[in-house]
Parts: sequence; C-alpha cells; structure tokens
Amino acid sequence: MNTRTTSYLYLSAAAMMLTWGLAVPAAAQSSCPGIAPGCFTGSFRGEDSHPVVPVVPTTVVLHTTAEGTGTHLDRFSLTRDVIGDLTNFTAHGAAQWTAANGEDIIYTTVFGQAELSDRNGGSLKVTEIHIITGGTGRFTGAQGSFTVQFIHKLQPSAVVDGIEAHHISGSFHGSITYPGGAR
Repeated sequence: MNTRTTSYLYLSAAAMMLTWGLAVPAAAQSSCPGIAPGCFTGSFRGEDSHPVVPVVPTTVVLHTTAEGTGTHLDRFSLTRDVIGDLTNFTAHGAAQWTAANGEDIIYTTVFGQAELSDRNGGSLKVTEIHIITGGTGRFTGAQGSFTVQFIHKLQPSAVVDGIEAHHISGSFHGSITYPGGAR
C-alpha cells in the first residue's frame, strides 16, 4: 500500500469518527467515550400520574410507568415513585428498571430538578441523577450512576377517578458495572 492510499484511509476513518461523534449527543459522549462496555444509554416513553393537585399545593407524589430500549437492558419497563416539591421543582425517590424477561432488575435512588421548558408553560424539562443501589438476576451487585432527562407534558392526557396522567418521553446516559456484565 502506498503512502497516498494509506493517507486516504486514515482521512476516511477520521471523517467517519467525526461524523459519528457529532451524531451522538454530547452528554452521551462524555459519559460513554467510544461507547465503552460500561456505557448505559437508552430512551423511553410513558406516563407520570398523580392525584389531582389542590389549588395551592406544595408537594406531589408522582408515579411513573414507561417502556423503552437501552444498552444492557434491551427492552425494559420503568417504574418510578418520587415526591416532587412544587416550591422549588425538585424531587427525590426511587426507580426500578426491569428488563423484558422480568428477572433482571436495576434499582436506583432518584434526585431531580425540573424547569419550564417552553414559553407557554406547556411542559417541564426534568433532569434526574439515578444512583444504582442494587439489582436482581444478572444485575445483582450492579453499581453506577446515570443521568435521566425527559419532558413531562403539563396538560393531562387523562383524568380518571381523581388521578391525572401526563405523557413523558426521554433518555438516559451514564455507566454501569455488574458481576455478569462487561466492565
């Protein structure tokens, strides 16, 4: 192979890496350089539900159910229960990330912050830190943390028996290690 051909191959490879790097969100790049084995990323859609809030509320208990796909989990379901402080838009609680087989589960503690995401106040942009506290099945002994970002629509999608439901959609990125997984 001559110098010109070798240079062309290196230039082509560099262009492909640059294109890939621009296509992956910056947060995922910083938490998963080169999509490392411990990289934990994915996306989900679902609903937050809570009792209809009184006129001057200070807290709300939110229950989330969602489904998505992600690394290490493949297809999964998410359940999350948090207490939201409506005076400063913070929340804390716990979540459970269950793989489709129902046996491989990741448990997390949740700390979050929300802000109005558009001019007319139609949704909240929520950012949460999830700290892995354990797991079952292949996630027994799991450790790590990840950031969850999602949009919570303020307009209820349904109100049934005093419970409001709100559409959510989002993604997560971070890292995970567990005895049965790649490190």
